[in-house]
Amino acid sequence: MLSSKPLHQSREIPEVDRQRIIELNQESFDQLLTFVDIVPDNAFDLGFIQSNFAKDRDAIIQALISHPDCQEMQFEIWDFPDPDMRFLMDEILKVLPTVKVQPDKKLILIVRGVENAIGMTGEYPPMLVDFNWVRDAYPVKVPHPMIFCLPDYAITRVANFAPDFWAWNSGTFVFKTPANTRDDAMSQTLDASKGISNCELPEKQERIDLLKRLLIEYTPSNGREETQEDLKTRIRILNNLGIAYRSRSEYKTAKYYLEQALDLAKNDEEFISLKANTLHELGWIQDDWGNPKEAIAFYQQSLELHEKIGNLQGKAATLHQLAGIYANLGEVEQAIAFYQQSLELKEKIGDVQGKAATLHQLAGIYANLGEVEQAIAFYQQSLELKEKIGDVQGKAATLHQLAGIYANLGE
Repeated sequence: MLSSKPLHQSREIPEVDRQRIIELNQESFDQLLTFVDIVPDNAFDLGFIQSNFAKDRDAIIQALISHPDCQEMQFEIWDFPDPDMRFLMDEILKVLPTVKVQPDKKLILIVRGVENAIGMTGEYPPMLVDFNWVRDAYPVKVPHPMIFCLPDYAITRVANFAPDFWAWNSGTFVFKTPANTRDDAMSQTLDASKGISNCELPEKQERIDLLKRLLIEYTPSNGREETQEDLKTRIRILNNLGIAYRSRSEYKTAKYYLEQALDLAKNDEEFISLKANTLHELGWIQDDWGNPKEAIAFYQQSLELHEKIGNLQGKAATLHQLAGIYANLGEVEQAIAFYQQSLELKEKIGDVQGKAATLHQLAGIYANLGEVEQAIAFYQQSLELKEKIGDVQGKAATLHQLAGIYANLGE
């Protein structure tokens, strides 16, 4: 949905952060100042600010507007974040007539958010096709300088898929990302204490956005060499994106990112743990897709790698998933064996939450077999552990199952 809001309604960026990105990119900022100074008033011209993080982008805009050389200019900042937007000019023409032009000031339009409609993958996004199609209408219908704020991948896609529109470009101002911006994004995503699967939808979407921007930062471009540590980070980012989209049941997108991670990990001994995690996630997707054989194959590969490096937690998690598949296939003995192996490992490493989950699943199997006393015993053990760690949702699920057993017993 279209939102149009002046900058003062955006989050104010601290002065220290504004200074940090400008000092790092003084030459680009000076070029941007020159651009807004020399572009003619009441005439279309086109520029691009390349910045990969929203916080940095807003810091640049705020620094620009507050600069002494820009006090005779009127900046209008518009957000067009709709990923399904196709006709940007139509949206602009809805908002432009509402602008109260200040006398004796040069009007400059700043556009944010269209990277969502441009997308990161696929050829000829509909919005860029329309860019190209209506490019000659911009000077007539939007007779003002425009500055698009985009991450680097989006600018590349504009140049590739809307070359006629791109030809209007009078300047692209590239801003490097400060180290603290990357560090903040890492702490909120890869290094966060809470897994992305456990986040509510709004927080999950925020993390996905940060992960995508981190992916831009850690993807080699312009001949920049990639260190092993950078490659490791890139694989972690791709894995996290896969997990995030899998948790939203967007399996094709999840598979897209996970397969990239798997390809990057290849057979490098340094990345065995990451590769094992990727294979585990691909197994999960195949299981959810109803492809048990493919899922088992991925899980078995993951299990072998976890065993190779002695990752007991990864091994326990994979055995748990395998057990669930065999239970669904009706191979109960194999399922129980895997659950028991998983349970032993979780006890060994002190994974109380994982142990509670496995006991719950074992109880379900024994309940289906008619071995009620054993099922109740496992449910009770699971319940005690969930009470111990304060897992209210898990406790509710186990109480629900126990209630069903006692109802069937006539109690």
